[in-house]
Amino acid sequence: MARYQLLVGSAAFWNAAQADIAAAKSRVLVQAMTFEGDAAGQSVANAIISATAADQRVLVDDYSRHVINDSFLALSRDPALAAEAEATWAMFDAMQTSGAHLRITNPIGKNPIAYATRNHKKLLVMDGVAWIGGINFSDHNFAWHDMMLRIDDPAVADWLAGEFDRDWHGTPRAAYGQFNDIELLSLPGNGNEGEFEVLLRQIAGAQKSIEVISAYPTFPFVTAMADAAARGVPVTLYTPRPNNKPIIRDYLMRVAKKTGLAIRLLPEMTHMKAALIDGEALVVGSSNFDFVSHRANAEYVATIRDAGLIADAEARLFGPARAHSTEPGEGDHSFWRGLRATLALRTADVLVAGLGEPRRIGEWKRP
Repeated sequence: MARYQLLVGSAAFWNAAQADIAAAKSRVLVQAMTFEGDAAGQSVANAIISATAADQRVLVDDYSRHVINDSFLALSRDPALAAEAEATWAMFDAMQTSGAHLRITNPIGKNPIAYATRNHKKLLVMDGVAWIGGINFSDHNFAWHDMMLRIDDPAVADWLAGEFDRDWHGTPRAAYGQFNDIELLSLPGNGNEGEFEVLLRQIAGAQKSIEVISAYPTFPFVTAMADAAARGVPVTLYTPRPNNKPIIRDYLMRVAKKTGLAIRLLPEMTHMKAALIDGEALVVGSSNFDFVSHRANAEYVATIRDAGLIADAEARLFGPARAHSTEPGEGDHSFWRGLRATLALRTADVLVAGLGEPRRIGEWKRP
């Protein structure tokens, strides 16, 4: 039976994860979308460099060769950003020199539209322990409110290691795994729609309650939540007022005005992705419950029915969200902002839906 540990905040996560890396004997497998050469990223790289496990592999999405500190390198003339980029390339080189193997997922190449098809997975596997959640390896990601879930179960770790291996070889697939009280989805990106139907039906069919914490939720997940609310199920979505993507907040305000969906605004930026359905199923992973993960992003999603973990999530995720969030004020609503946001997101969804299958893997090299 799996043993679960919910780590809230980057400090708690990293203190535990680096101990797992140091103790690993057979494998250290690390996957992230963002991995930058700042203090946070260097601490992760140093742990990998110091690891003694026989199999050490790192998968970093090509995003990190184009975007540093949420800024596109090609559009910046900031010397500090250029210096951080150079530190990032040196960090990747150092990991390779130490004996760790490094590859890039979903290379963008010369097609800027391919930027949308990201490998959004966050995963660590150290021997019989696996970690999933939302934390990337950079200072600004470490600063956001977020969480990771530690799963101590060799069978789960082996399954996730197998999916990591598929990504490593550029042959990802849609895969489903069930181990006692945990169900796992590994989603390759294009073609996710069918695999997400199980989760969408679970949300739309909730009987007692739905609570979701996410910064970037959109259709079709928000639509499923609204459908449940229309049936009289209490549905509450906690999302940050200081959102680094305010277009999502504007869209959600419009949805709230038109449906029975309750929006509560958090006072700080959260990058957390968690849903509690009927108080019985906790959904966590890398998906933001948005159209991009539904259409194009490679993701991990876990649904867990463990009473102890759900009680912990109630106490440390959803309880604080209820206590510290507030109802939207007049300044949070704007008909025109909401309409513009909805039209822009629907247009983006059409464009993303038309993208073909991305190139899946590339070897690390400096940009």
